[in-house]
Amino acid sequence: KVDYKPVTFRSSPGSKARVVASHLRVEFVGRAGLAAAGVRGRCQCHGHAARCAVRARPPRCHCRHHTIGPGCESCRPSHRDWPWRPATPRHPHSCLPCSCNQHARRCRFNSELFRLSGGRSGGVCERCRHHTAGRHCHYCKPGFWRDPSQPITSRKACRACQCHPIGATGGMCNQSSGQCSCKLGVIGLTCNRCGPGYQQSRSPRMPCQRIPEATTTLPATPSASQSDPQCQNYCNSSDTSVHMNLQKYCQQDYTTVPYPSAQPSEAAGPSWRRLAVRVLAVFKQRARPVHRGGQEAWVRGVDLACGCVRLRAGTDYLLLSKVANDSDPSRLVLDRHGLALPWRSHWARPLRRLQQEERGGGCR
Repeated sequence: KVDYKPVTFRSSPGSKARVVASHLRVEFVGRAGLAAAGVRGRCQCHGHAARCAVRARPPRCHCRHHTIGPGCESCRPSHRDWPWRPATPRHPHSCLPCSCNQHARRCRFNSELFRLSGGRSGGVCERCRHHTAGRHCHYCKPGFWRDPSQPITSRKACRACQCHPIGATGGMCNQSSGQCSCKLGVIGLTCNRCGPGYQQSRSPRMPCQRIPEATTTLPATPSASQSDPQCQNYCNSSDTSVHMNLQKYCQQDYTTVPYPSAQPSEAAGPSWRRLAVRVLAVFKQRARPVHRGGQEAWVRGVDLACGCVRLRAGTDYLLLSKVANDSDPSRLVLDRHGLALPWRSHWARPLRRLQQEERGGGCR
């Protein structure tokens, strides 16, 4: 007779030993009236073991399917991507490993993630090593960045940021490129040098300071020009209020946007000086065309002394000028007959419109 009800065995009176068994099979053999009872026991392994150590206390199963425990009642710490289930004759329900990219040895099961994934994965890696982080140890922790030359499974997949302690705003960098966050005027992957237009200083708060813009020697000081009787009412143009229209546009011989360089002016005879400029755009051409690019501008010495022409290196200007009768027509002349206005970007559209009207016969 087979009985699968739990049975409790007790030893002789006075003994504290007690054994609890389940799924017990009992066989009775012998002649009628005489009976001998034999008991065979087996471990409860939930279908994840083929044999067990019955003499161990407590009995232990030889677990398979990546399960552990006396009764194979849980998954290994590294195989908890799926929930534990007892094995059946049709399916072993093996425990699946977590995807930790070889950076972690254990993980935990999250039922909510398993549900959101549609029953595909629920493991969360724990104690990621090699400076990695994330559910699958798939990105670098703060202070490190991903080295594209190494596979994600490599121990050297994450490299330290190495941000400069003075040039960078902190020790964090971009996770993909390793670019540190630099202070004003500082450049470089690790913020270790000053950018164009900046020079190194002794201040740790602002290690790179802007280089003072070099001004050309073109204009004289206002006080000097006003005190000289020769300069009184000499500069016949004013840049305080300029309203450009088609009539004023047509009166100009040429209209350009020069960019003075930091090169100082050079003497070119007793009454003229030269200045290196770069013409960026030409809106109105004279009889001798003005070409774009680097060239020399000519300035009268008296216009310099009286401050009629004022230019600062590194700044764009809108130049409105007429060709003087006594000047060389092949030269680009900056004198008191024109205006040099600091360029503003919103001037480009109306100037192009005036240029089109000129070509359409508006200046005739």
